[in-house]
Amino acid sequence: MLYQPDFFDLINDFDRFNGVSFVSSFKIIERQLLPRFKQVNLVLGLEDQRTGQNLNQFFNVSRRVKELTSASEDFLNRLEDGTLQLRFTKDQLFHTKYFIVENNDSFIIFNGSMNLTKKALTNNHEMLWMYAGQKDNPADQPIYAAHQQLFQQNFTEDSIDYVNRKLIGQIRGKDKQAITAIVTDQTLDQLQNSELHINPDDITKITNADQQSSQRFALVPDTTARVIKAIYTAKGNKRRNHDQVRQQVQQITYQSFSDQDETETVSADSLCPTPMWSYQGNQIIIKDSHDQLYHPLSFPLYQVSREDVVNFINIIKSFKYNKVKDESHQALSAFMYLMTAPLIWKIRQIYRQSNYARSADQIPLSMVLIGRGTTGKTLLVRDYFKPFIGDHSSSVQYSEINGGNGSHTNRAVGFLNNYLQSKRFISPMIIDELNDNFLHSKVATNAIKQWSNTIDDIHNVNIFAMNHNAGGHAINNLEEITKRVYYLSFEAGWLPLDQQRYDYNILINSLNDHIYKYVTGELNRRLNQLSGFDEDHLISDYLYLTKQIVKELFKNFNLANELADIIDDNYNYKVDRNRITWKMLIRDDDFKHVAFTNGDDQRFTVSKAIFNNLKGSTTYENINQTLDNYFNMFPREAGIAIYQYDNGMMLSIDKFDHFIGEPLIRNYYNQLHQQEHDQNSMSAYLKAQAKRDEERSKREEQRDQQMQEVLAKLAANQKKPGLFSRLFHKD
Repeated sequence: MLYQPDFFDLINDFDRFNGVSFVSSFKIIERQLLPRFKQVNLVLGLEDQRTGQNLNQFFNVSRRVKELTSASEDFLNRLEDGTLQLRFTKDQLFHTKYFIVENNDSFIIFNGSMNLTKKALTNNHEMLWMYAGQKDNPADQPIYAAHQQLFQQNFTEDSIDYVNRKLIGQIRGKDKQAITAIVTDQTLDQLQNSELHINPDDITKITNADQQSSQRFALVPDTTARVIKAIYTAKGNKRRNHDQVRQQVQQITYQSFSDQDETETVSADSLCPTPMWSYQGNQIIIKDSHDQLYHPLSFPLYQVSREDVVNFINIIKSFKYNKVKDESHQALSAFMYLMTAPLIWKIRQIYRQSNYARSADQIPLSMVLIGRGTTGKTLLVRDYFKPFIGDHSSSVQYSEINGGNGSHTNRAVGFLNNYLQSKRFISPMIIDELNDNFLHSKVATNAIKQWSNTIDDIHNVNIFAMNHNAGGHAINNLEEITKRVYYLSFEAGWLPLDQQRYDYNILINSLNDHIYKYVTGELNRRLNQLSGFDEDHLISDYLYLTKQIVKELFKNFNLANELADIIDDNYNYKVDRNRITWKMLIRDDDFKHVAFTNGDDQRFTVSKAIFNNLKGSTTYENINQTLDNYFNMFPREAGIAIYQYDNGMMLSIDKFDHFIGEPLIRNYYNQLHQQEHDQNSMSAYLKAQAKRDEERSKREEQRDQQMQEVLAKLAANQKKPGLFSRLFHKD
């Protein structure tokens, strides 16, 4: 057994290549096969062997035109001289991918799951059976002959020309419109001559809207669907006016070239991981993991259990009661965005069409969970988000899509752009371990702005988990980025296991996609039937309808009070950062520049001098600018900032404390006034004591005076003569 061999290293010593395989583009043929082989014969089979892909392969005229117009001269020459022959299945689908490489003496046969696509050759886990033999060895001849016979049947009887060699001479020197007419003629001639066998039931799944809404079908791009509808009636019959059909098909193809970005509708087969959710005809279309077919989302309320809802609530609560600091608000807002993600594009369209003055670029196309170490960001995207949306594929790492963690971000931007430009896929792209230089890269930030400003069709969103270490890049807080990227910060660590209220294993094992399917399906229904009242609120808050649906879901199970204190307000990273900044400013200053006005227990002032020691605030102009910046950190609607004056600002005590999440200023106010109260009480006691002493002294003086008066009277009475003394007084 060979483990992770390079496929092309195994086939270097051969000069002829025959195979049946899905091929994502001509480039892999041009770059890998043509330089190695004198003769290449390929039947372009289907990766998942689905009818919709077969229809897309034949009827997607614009794709073939773009492939031909972008092909190299060598590629066209090889097609014209017959040393490269491309055909594709016309009737029975080829389930097996196999390759035969040979020279005059030896051969190798490969058989298994691998296609000739970049992801199959570099990323996927593929299994190939390999048989190497000699043509003159009797033991090897039967297996060689059997595979050659099989390929000849597949190549000559079971397939038709994908590009006829005679076509090459006709298209040389022609512009895109002329080439479109030539390729359209070939396609319709093959159809008219019955070279390709099309199942009428497969056609009506595309042309008949009633069938499409009720049956499972394989999804095709919008351009392909329009071409099929131009050729066939709703009942699946070919239209009779052939000239009109040719003109309509050409017009549809021309229109696909006139798109602003001139990007082709991206095939699901070229994306990794394969998207599961798409959008078509006002419906969310889900890929069934068992038969790989798509069917309209239908998930009524009764399929959501109370246990589903309770487990979801407990996951949010675990970010409060299992952590050293409450971060449940961030977790809930992250889930709200996740449940809205498949229809962000639709809400952006409503913003564009609305009479209300709000721009669609106010709705972020990306969400970034920021954290340091084990703070819960990866736990959310890997262990909670993916099973919550029904995605059981492996986590995608940033280093995988960017080819490493270097400073260049071109490959990652290209990968994400491939998804965003699909025009039909709506599954969120979840990326773990985003490098923090991504949001500072000019390539990435320009792409983020371009995506937000120019993509107006169906698209997905990106969800990242980013490790932000101290000493690394500061978070890009420029307004042009923060309105397009939804930041959520997770910085608190986890409590010891014996102190955590909720068991992680129970939470993760009880998680499923029931709530996600119900909420997203209900959101799509309401957006398709949007009332003026809901539009008004949706324009003010793009998550409004999602939150309403979730609250109604809680109420349905008598859980209306759960998460009620955080469910209505969206977490705001900038406000959260400002909250921490103000808290640290006051604490580091130790309240030296905080003051109160006598008799006012509702307001306090902060002196401008508090900013003197801040880095960069050394001049008069810088200090004044810092004063302005700090004053503007408070949300206006919160009523915290009362007014700003030359030497500082006046703020509300209780509203400031509510903003920072603790009674910092109120406690300081009470502490100061308790000291004053104690001092006043002592002064009052001393005054009362002095008054009592004074009153006692006065009373004692009064008593002394009264005694003196009594004694004086007594003395006077003793000296006064009596009656007998006066009678017998002698002269």
